[in-house]
Amino acid sequence: MDKVGHLGSFFCLSLLTYLAFKPKWYLLTATLSVYAIFIELVQSRLPYRSASVADFIADMAGILLFYFCLWSYKRYFSATKVTESR
Repeated sequence: MDKVGHLGSFFCLSLLTYLAFKPKWYLLTATLSVYAIFIELVQSRLPYRSASVADFIADMAGILLFYFCLWSYKRYFSATKVTESR
């Protein structure tokens, strides 16, 4: 369940960052990747938490899922504009 939380959190972070700033995909991905690494490094220093590569992978999957959903959304609405103009 922890990995689902990571995936969902980074999906939401990607969405909110995209809506607020409209950054290029590589800037958003790089920024959130650095943030994910920072979170894992902080967790590795806390006695009651542990760092995990799987958490980082789940974070990156959340970003990937966001971009897949964005791509699907744009593709769907660009297809409907084509059919409406005929």
